[in-house]
Amino acid sequence: MSTPRLLAAAAVATLTLFAGCSDGSDSDKGSGESSDKEFAELSGEEISDMAKEDMLALEALAYAGELVSNGSPLVLDVQTDAEGSCTGTLDLNGGRVELLAADGGAWYRPDEAFWRANAGPDADQVITAVGDKWVVDTDGDFSQFCDLNGFLTNIFQEDGASTYETEGTDEVDGQEVVKVTSTDEDGSATGYVLVEGEHYLVKIERTDGDSPGELTFTAFNEDVTAEAPAADEQIDLSTQG
Repeated sequence: MSTPRLLAAAAVATLTLFAGCSDGSDSDKGSGESSDKEFAELSGEEISDMAKEDMLALEALAYAGELVSNGSPLVLDVQTDAEGSCTGTLDLNGGRVELLAADGGAWYRPDEAFWRANAGPDADQVITAVGDKWVVDTDGDFSQFCDLNGFLTNIFQEDGASTYETEGTDEVDGQEVVKVTSTDEDGSATGYVLVEGEHYLVKIERTDGDSPGELTFTAFNEDVTAEAPAADEQIDLSTQG
């Protein structure tokens, strides 16, 4: 039976909105060693480095937003942690997929519209077999969205070719942020980095290039509640022939 592996992989690729963060060679201040005012006056590269350091130290977060995957809008709403617990939804190609990971396992549960858009000639067979059960994610089709370390590494890829410029301060949900624009050969993206406390990235937006979109980040280090479905609520399509 068909599973949407390539489609999911393409969607993950669109998450690289703020790629190319510097290697940290020019930033030795460390998070929390400068005042809020001093932080806001640092260079774009230094702010990027400090945001990367604080984000990669996270044990949990939530991300949500809308991107473009192969010309189609992708809407995400995911909460995940470093221990492998995860819940969330993806809206793509007119359908929705629920995500779940817990206790070392991962599952996804697409609605009928998603199967019809993505399972090709197997759609009716898959819909009948699956019903409202959770599909065991044996091939990692969707568990990659729940991989916190992989997700953050993808966001903060290093290519050494990006330039960074600060664009002043702003507010996101009532919190002061510094705007940093990253530019490379594929276009530009703007990151919004918290000034106070840990310098988390709270929003990324890209308006140009092949993969425009926006993501927001919340629930930093908050507990993720996820429970594995019962055995009779699961189905492994790899065993269905």
